[in-house]
Amino acid sequence: MGAILLKGNLYIFISLSSMIIVVGGVFSSSVVTYSFSDVQYTISLLFDTLKQTQTDLRTDIEIMNMFARKARRDGLLSLEEDIEKIEEPFLRAGLQFVVDGIEKETMLKILDDQLKTAERRLDKSVNILAKMGEYAPAFGMIGTVIGLILMLQNIQNPDALGAGLSVALLTTLYGTILANMVFLPLSGKLNHLGEQQLVRKQMFQSAIISLIDEENPRIMENKMLNFVSPAKRTEYMAYYESNSFNKEREEKIYNHWKELQYESWQNLNLALETG
Repeated sequence: MGAILLKGNLYIFISLSSMIIVVGGVFSSSVVTYSFSDVQYTISLLFDTLKQTQTDLRTDIEIMNMFARKARRDGLLSLEEDIEKIEEPFLRAGLQFVVDGIEKETMLKILDDQLKTAERRLDKSVNILAKMGEYAPAFGMIGTVIGLILMLQNIQNPDALGAGLSVALLTTLYGTILANMVFLPLSGKLNHLGEQQLVRKQMFQSAIISLIDEENPRIMENKMLNFVSPAKRTEYMAYYESNSFNKEREEKIYNHWKELQYESWQNLNLALETG
């Protein structure tokens, strides 16, 4: 847009008919290839995933560590009042299974199925956006052909000639832009963030198993740290080499975890230190 504004008028690059050809064509072809519900779910999943870009696994570890200490002290049933305040559906369901006393093998089967389902849905949504990226340039070329036909039919009329040429060129531009600046990047972004969410769910599954096995919270913490990147893991461990997980910190986490569960670990520490 900056390059356009330096050399010309942005308004001349706006064409409703060109946009209808490209966007309408991409959407229609996607619905035919998959289904309307699949495309609708992809859009919903994309927005939901983009909202969760600030999740920090170290914050999750702190909260799960707090839950483990509470369960170890007061029993698993003491977690029941906290479950409904958890925003992550996978963790909420898993802890509810624990509190309800479902057998470990049955619970693991359910959680594994949920992970596989989430992975399949992610793969399909990523493929849908990638397929849209393939369709967009093709409909840009279709618009170009339509524009050229309109132009040739009215070759004696200069005004109609200009309008047809505009549609011809702009549909190609729209198709290329939508493919390479919208659909394909969003496909890659959804795949990247979706994989992060799957890793987060796997970490929660590991923590839930530790709760069932009544392992020491430190053991559960070390298992969860395996899912954290090396740099962040080192930062986390260095912090606790100089700061112990004391009773006061645990009480502060318990009092504020509901509003801090999607905060970064740095913001969590700042909130605990200041309040």
